[in-house]
Amino acid sequence: MYLHGGGWIHEASSYHWKLIEQLAEETSSTVIMPVYPLAHEGGTAAEVVPFVTKLSQQYPGPLTLMGDSAGGSIAMSASLLLRNQGSPAALTVLISPALDLRMTNPEIDTVQTLDPWLVKRGQLELVDMWAGDDVDDPVLNPFLGELAGLSKLLVFSGTRDILNPDTRLFVEQARDAGVDVEYHEKAGHIHVYPLLPIPEGKQARRQIVQAILGIPAP
Repeated sequence: MYLHGGGWIHEASSYHWKLIEQLAEETSSTVIMPVYPLAHEGGTAAEVVPFVTKLSQQYPGPLTLMGDSAGGSIAMSASLLLRNQGSPAALTVLISPALDLRMTNPEIDTVQTLDPWLVKRGQLELVDMWAGDDVDDPVLNPFLGELAGLSKLLVFSGTRDILNPDTRLFVEQARDAGVDVEYHEKAGHIHVYPLLPIPEGKQARRQIVQAILGIPAP
């Protein structure tokens, strides 16, 4: 199940389609990418996350939940909800995820000077549209969630990304909670670098394929 990024206001791009085509071909898996309602069209975290969770439960076999950027937030929230309901995903893959919708980490302002893509003020405006008063919800804002009992997490982040400081903290929290976390951080790389046509992106996509192929059969 792939949840595309785009700030909760953009549909999937060609980079998303190329990635899921590669995943389907190289893992012999069915990949579903929901066309979820966007924030400016009335879509909200409170509506989309339960929908994605319910959709995920309809398909047999080991489930991989995956998302990038804003979609990474949805994927992680759905993973928490599935865990709460007793049917955790076999693997959750997060690519430059938005994990703390409050964006209160002081290190974000330091990284902002290095980030050529995302702007904190703009991200907070999008969060207000997407989550509203739910930014303190421990499922809809995954940074605040209880992480114990999750299955494996595979996480990618670049250091020139304002979402990187929260990703680092989230990885630490998950490991402290006993979660198996494989974390790949690339110095000097930007937001969603695993989707880009660069050597580091190719390497990351290969690592995702290998992780899916490594899921034990049911």
